[in-house]
Amino acid sequence: MCFQKLFLIAVAVAAGLASAASAAETNSADRAWQALTNLTLSPPPAEWTIKPPTEADIMRFDDRRAIEAGAIADKAQAFYTAFPKDPKTPVSRILEIQALQASVHLGATNRVKDLIAREEMIVRDTNAPADFRYQMRMDLIGREFKEKVDAGADPRAEMEKAGRTLVKEFPTGPAGYQILVDLLETVDLAKMQEIANVITNSGGPPAVTDLGKGVLRRLALVGKPFPIEFKTIDGKQVDRTTLSNKVVLVDFWAVWCPVCVQETPEIKKLYDRYHEHGFEVVGINFDDQTNVAQQFVKDQGLPWPQYYGGNLDNRYGHEYGISVFPQSWLIDRKGIVQDIHGRLDREAKIEKLMAR
Repeated sequence: MCFQKLFLIAVAVAAGLASAASAAETNSADRAWQALTNLTLSPPPAEWTIKPPTEADIMRFDDRRAIEAGAIADKAQAFYTAFPKDPKTPVSRILEIQALQASVHLGATNRVKDLIAREEMIVRDTNAPADFRYQMRMDLIGREFKEKVDAGADPRAEMEKAGRTLVKEFPTGPAGYQILVDLLETVDLAKMQEIANVITNSGGPPAVTDLGKGVLRRLALVGKPFPIEFKTIDGKQVDRTTLSNKVVLVDFWAVWCPVCVQETPEIKKLYDRYHEHGFEVVGINFDDQTNVAQQFVKDQGLPWPQYYGGNLDNRYGHEYGISVFPQSWLIDRKGIVQDIHGRLDREAKIEKLMAR
């Protein structure tokens, strides 16, 4: 959300507070607040609609707006310093941080320390709105992540650290979980187990902890038979018996997943190359609009069986915590799950299983 909009929202909130304020409110506080809320950032010059600005023009304009945003932050600080008991003081603190964020975003590196100090103050203030504290913590963590990665730190390690921190400090917030879930598909099984345990035991919302439990069930499946059983739309049975003595690639996919669509021709080439030697593909589709997925299968000429389970109600997705797509699992001729990171070196892994 842009600063201008955030500023207007804060002013609206303050107006509501002012209407409920007691008559003890001083004229000087009213005047100071009016002066603060009259400050805005300069709009783009009208002539830019006729003649596009140069890069230098934009840089100069951003520099000016950075100074203006800094001035708003200073006015906000002056207000809550002078009138600490005024009902609009909490809003002035929010305005200060929003203005500092805008100033830093526009290039005012000299205000970074001020911004960090204010954000840290809000995070420590347990009386501040939880959502606002959460936003400030994410901003601080994001800045720390960038600084460390720019200095040469391992991005995945820093992402894990950021995700763990957010989950620990704000177990009801989504960002930390999203970071950790994204990492699950790029780490080895031991680290995957570790992260899944963090998610499961976080005390977060049931939808999140259930996802962690599903991932743990997925990990427990490695080295064991995959209990797959369903009927295709044309009534054909798919189960361990029909897949017996075949190397199977289980493709978790959806039409709404661009990477899934992009990888489909590659999977079809593998199918065409190895199918007569005992290779099979089974699709587990996550499209809520089944007719869209079925049309895609028809248009692409995909000959392998498909399970259409929708997104939220997909039994395989729920059971095994599948929330990132695409995914490929590889199952050997005995029906044993050998690899749940089957997209990596896919063809080499298939050839190795075929040779057994």
